[in-house]
Amino acid sequence: MRTEPSSMASMTAERDDPAAIPLDYVPIPAGPHGSVLIAHDRHRLRQVAGRVLIPARTLWVDARPDDTSAVDRIEAKAVRELRRSGRHVRARLWVHVIAAVGLPFLVAALLGLMSVPIRNVPAVGASVADFLGSAGGSLGGLPLAVLISLLPSGWLIRRARGRVAAHPLARGAEGALRVADLQVREGAGPFLAAADGLLADIGSLMGGRARVDGQRALRLATRFDRLKQLAAHYNQDAVQAFAADMAAQFRRAGRPPRRLIPGLYARRNSAHIATITSPYDPASRSRVPTFVTVPAILLLGALAAVVTFLAAGVFRLSADDALILLQNEAVVFPGSAGVLSLGKGFDQPEESGVGTLSVVQGPGLFWSWPQPVTDRRLINLTDRAAPVTLIFPTEAEPEDLVVQFQYDVTDLTAYIRLGVPEFADQFVAAILQEGLTQLLASWRDSLVTEHEGNSAAVNEELRSGMDDFLNRFVDIANANERLTGLGIILKPRPDFSIQRT
Repeated sequence: MRTEPSSMASMTAERDDPAAIPLDYVPIPAGPHGSVLIAHDRHRLRQVAGRVLIPARTLWVDARPDDTSAVDRIEAKAVRELRRSGRHVRARLWVHVIAAVGLPFLVAALLGLMSVPIRNVPAVGASVADFLGSAGGSLGGLPLAVLISLLPSGWLIRRARGRVAAHPLARGAEGALRVADLQVREGAGPFLAAADGLLADIGSLMGGRARVDGQRALRLATRFDRLKQLAAHYNQDAVQAFAADMAAQFRRAGRPPRRLIPGLYARRNSAHIATITSPYDPASRSRVPTFVTVPAILLLGALAAVVTFLAAGVFRLSADDALILLQNEAVVFPGSAGVLSLGKGFDQPEESGVGTLSVVQGPGLFWSWPQPVTDRRLINLTDRAAPVTLIFPTEAEPEDLVVQFQYDVTDLTAYIRLGVPEFADQFVAAILQEGLTQLLASWRDSLVTEHEGNSAAVNEELRSGMDDFLNRFVDIANANERLTGLGIILKPRPDFSIQRT
């Protein structure tokens, strides 16, 4: 007998069409507190509700029931849960988008926080801190932060879009499936009779308990595995899918505890019975409504971002440190760069020649707006370096005198008028170079007169007496009003070297 191609095509289409596969329901007395669960394939029901399909629906019983509304409640609950999960996933998508947009600002704030302690690293600390703090941009470390955030931001959005695709939003109403007639057939009697003892055992293990421990969960998983085998023997597909789902969930809860470290284990999992049986229990209540949970998800995501951003503004200073907080007027209005000294109150901004800024001196714990709202410049108040290089005044081969002056800041208010620390160091070094050049030339002239033009003797005394000469220069400089007015004091015995040009 030949089968027409058109007939084969129609059979294939019918087999591939999800609406052609019926939805079967079987009431079984296996719920907690003696309740009746409606066994069905919940994954199949979600697929039907998500695609607004109207398949054949059959309720298999051992005797015709007076009320079939339990099936309607199960289907309405499936539509509500599908719609809720879809909305939750879309809410998470917006949270991921907001996080992706705000991530560069959070990274910029953290880079600015890192630049403060890195500045204390010898040799490379200042340059690395400047790079992390500004990265060549007018908005603090935002350009570098955007570059760092490209990959995680893209991953966040792609992950969220994948979840949206995997959780379709139910487009039908809660009663969309009711347009199809529910057929009631008496075909479950032999199966229910054979499974009576097993179902009673399952009911006793779950009855009267909100949660079951891991050991009892494994026992329930074993019972549902036996129920699945029995349902397969009696061709009860709905009960077979239900039992497989229940067994998998209870087995997952019954896994042994995870070992944290040798000898210490995490708490054993427990199973919440109402949560597991909810898709099959027509009497269970739904969870918190979507209009409450979606704003809560958005609010918690935004709150976490704000808290992280504000936490990046906390910093601690020692007694030998001070901090300049220069506001970014592209982000905030002038005069808004207030500093909160934790436990002491607010320290309002001070006016300076480099714009509106706040100067904070340790010790203590402080808070200010993080980058890119404010730019942080750490000032070490002790052992600041002012290198000076000038021509060594001898008649021999050309040589340079390199002196490493060090100074402490004694008056922060006077010192900060010089501007940011880098400019202040350069300004102090320029004043020292000018004074040292004049005093060294005067000393050489006096030596030429003393030795009656003997250049070899002059050169020798210049070299041998340089240490004492620099100490005298430090004493003279510390008594000079021009330097003391800058709020600094030079340290004695500066290091020096004479190098060939």
